[in-house]
Amino acid sequence: MTQPVVTVPFTGDPEADELINDLTGHPHAFLFAALVDRQMPAKRAWMVPYLLRDRVGSFEIEDLAALDELQWVRLMREPTPAHRFPEVMAKVLCRAVGRVMTVYGSDASRIWAATPSSAALVRRFLEFHGSGPKIATMAANILVRNFHVPVSDHRCIDISADAQVARVMARLGFVEGGSKPEVVIYAARDLNPDFPGIFDLALWDLGRSICRPLAPLCASCRLADFCNYARSRKPTPPSHRC
Repeated sequence: MTQPVVTVPFTGDPEADELINDLTGHPHAFLFAALVDRQMPAKRAWMVPYLLRDRVGSFEIEDLAALDELQWVRLMREPTPAHRFPEVMAKVLCRAVGRVMTVYGSDASRIWAATPSSAALVRRFLEFHGSGPKIATMAANILVRNFHVPVSDHRCIDISADAQVARVMARLGFVEGGSKPEVVIYAARDLNPDFPGIFDLALWDLGRSICRPLAPLCASCRLADFCNYARSRKPTPPSHRC
């Protein structure tokens, strides 16, 4: 498997990003970061592997496997909380290490090795404690999109229907406002059945930077001409009737 030529900037910290991008030497860093990416800003969540390496003094999977759950809790709590929910994430990561050791022969890259189907790839992430469809599809999407990990198809890599993505999809007119995540996911499947998750990063970035909940920057949006919401905000031209 070929590493990306350009480091994916998950955190903005060069050393932390180098660790997460090391899919050959430390593939569990990517796994850990994906599993804890919830309930806090993404950049902080993806810093967790780097913080753990600093606190443990090693990031070798065998050294991590030697830690019990109480030690994981201390690592996630001290000297400052590494996550908004350190106790919960300590259990998630402790069990993740155990699964990597027993199911994947101490090598997390086997999760995505040998050109799996998209369904198999997503399922393997779902099988980790604490994971769900959003995390599993996000992880699969990043591996395929950013790291060019080969898969036999892309049909089961869905969009991650978070608040940013759902808002943009609604304003563009693909779903109704306030739609359930399942509705957003199926709308993306309808738009592009062969790879529904292809829209994910672009919509998330648009929602974060331009299509904001309040005061969206419609004038700066490249999709404004196609957007129901943007068109509705344009002032009505003055009447020229006599």
